Amino acid sequence: MVGGRGTGHRVGHPGGRGMTDTVTAPAPQQMPTDRWLAAVPELPPLDGPAGTGERLLLLLHYGVDWDAGWVSGKRHAYWDRIMPDYVLQAALRAANLRRFWQQVSQQLQSRPRSSAERVELEALLRGDDRAVLEALRWETEALLLRVRIVTEAVRAGRRNETPA
Repeated sequence: MVGGRGTGHRVGHPGGRGMTDTVTAPAPQQMPTDRWLAAVPELPPLDGPAGTGERLLLLLHYGVDWDAGWVSGKRHAYWDRIMPDYVLQAALRAANLRRFWQQVSQQLQSRPRSSAERVELEALLRGDDRAVLEALRWETEALLLRVRIVTEAVRAGRRNETPA
C-alpha cells in the first residue's frame, strides 16, 4: 500500500471484514441449572420467583461439600429435615436474597463449583428479593421436592452414561 496506512486485509479475505460482512453474536450459553432441569423433561422449569428459588436451591444442593462437609455424614436426614429446615430458617430471617444465600450456604457448607455456577448465582441473587423469599418461605417443601426429582434424574443420567 503506497502513501496510506492499512492492515493489508481485503474485504472478503480471511482476517478482513468489510462493511457488508455480518457479525453474529455468540449463542447464549446454557446455564448449569438449565442443564440439570433438562434431565426431567416432564417437569418444566418454573417461572418467576418460584423458578428463581428452584434454581437457587439447585445451586445450593450441587455446591454442598459431600466429601468433607458435615452434611456428608447426615445424608439420611438431608432431604427431609436438614435442607428444608436450613432453607426455611434462612428465608425467614433474611431481608434479601444475598443475605439468604450467605446464611444458608454457610450453614450447609455450599459454594458454586465452577465459573458458570458463580455467574448464574450472581444473576439469580439480583432477583426480586421479596417475591423470591416469599416463594422460598411458603413453597419450601414443594420446591425441594422438585429439586430432589431433578437431582435424582441427573444422578441416574450420569450412571447411564457410557465412557467414550
